[in-house]
Amino acid sequence: MARRAFYGCPRRGPGPPQKLFIRRMIEKRKILIKGGIVVSDRSVSPMDVLIEGEQIAALGDTAGLTVDVEIDARGLLVLPGAVDSHVHFNDVFMNTISVHDYYTGTLAAAYGGVTSVIDFSNQAKGESLMSTIDTKKKEAEGLALVDWGVHPVITQPDTSTLNEIPLAVEAGAPTIKCYMTYRDEGLLIEDNDLKRILMALREAGGMLLVHAEDNEIIEATVPAMIDSGKVDSIYHARSRPVKAENNAIRRCIQMVEETGGKLFVVHMATADGIEMIKDAQEKGLNVFAETCTHYLLFTDKMLERQDSIKWICSPPLRDQSNQDRLWKGLKENIISMVTSDDAAYSWEAKLYGKNRFDLCPNGIPGVEPRLNLLYSEGVVKGRLTLSRWVELISTAPARFFGLAQRKGHLHPGADADIVLFDPEEEWIMNRDSLHMAADWSAYENIKIKGKIKKVFSRGELIIDGDRCLAKKGRGRYLHR
Repeated sequence: MARRAFYGCPRRGPGPPQKLFIRRMIEKRKILIKGGIVVSDRSVSPMDVLIEGEQIAALGDTAGLTVDVEIDARGLLVLPGAVDSHVHFNDVFMNTISVHDYYTGTLAAAYGGVTSVIDFSNQAKGESLMSTIDTKKKEAEGLALVDWGVHPVITQPDTSTLNEIPLAVEAGAPTIKCYMTYRDEGLLIEDNDLKRILMALREAGGMLLVHAEDNEIIEATVPAMIDSGKVDSIYHARSRPVKAENNAIRRCIQMVEETGGKLFVVHMATADGIEMIKDAQEKGLNVFAETCTHYLLFTDKMLERQDSIKWICSPPLRDQSNQDRLWKGLKENIISMVTSDDAAYSWEAKLYGKNRFDLCPNGIPGVEPRLNLLYSEGVVKGRLTLSRWVELISTAPARFFGLAQRKGHLHPGADADIVLFDPEEEWIMNRDSLHMAADWSAYENIKIKGKIKKVFSRGELIIDGDRCLAKKGRGRYLHR
């Protein structure tokens, strides 16, 4: 690490020839990953991968090549590092703050094969939109282990904020989120303002991300349930019914039709939402959606368990028929990607909702399990091909969120973000085998097939088995 720092901050003027030679050798250090099966979004084939410095230099037959380090990848899948475009680090929400900051969150990400994350940054009361980016840069400084980007979140849709949208796009944060609910949290954006934001983003070349839940339905249903004594976790789901999500998605698509903007529905969980997205795309509208790991693994039955507060999230978990349609929507390429929506709150904070669902912070820690779960539950069970798996966790997020030249693939010239994955190893996923900072896990005692063995970030080995080798602060801001 000392040599890397020396190379990054060379003295002014010509240095001694020997030191100059050392710096060049560090920059050009060659690592060969040999004998593995390279998986891309389009192909699965045996190839060697040559890393030179921070980038992929070549793929193919490397017989006779002289390198500094050779890694035996026989029996392993060689994947592009995963991109998780939906995480909440240092997230202040419902009287608490997430336990994943830019160290603990990116540590969990690295162990999960995630080499790039994009975090949400809420516009603070009275603050500018651009301050959302500055806030995250300060939070990440000296802590981030992997590369990271920002989705600004608009909370004050005034003229000043809208005028800053082109500046945010130029600053590498072209994807801006709005919430259609959470009035008490100061996040709700009304439809007329959503339309103005969508138009401003269209003009600036950006995209609107939307948390799609109908606030009127929720604000009418939640108090009624509480007043009638329906306070258990299952009523969280019943207070935010499928209709609430569908109504919001429908209204957003209508706004796209009216404005010509570009829309991305985050954490979509309903079968009807898939059909609406499909219809919009067939009309030529720029409307896309993701779903999240927990919607594919769990149903609302989890909200009937004694430890049900673990699975309170918004939108809520749906029934089996909706889950089945989500898997089908992934296979049909209607849903573009799977993210974690990592929102890691402490068990103490989750217990706020023990006796009243509406007081429980909404969210599930999930940045680490995603890659493994989608292989074990998706590829192994025949729901996804290897190439579609890689597309969902890496290539598509990179493409949609402005990282396609550097991340999400192993083409020459791309960042050397690489995961070596054993497709056969079996293990049990639980809090003890994961590395997330939360003192509880929603993914408890799940039998997993397939395990991450090594993770490289920009050519640097950061995870080697159960050892993290990354230095705090090595992660860089992703200008997207």
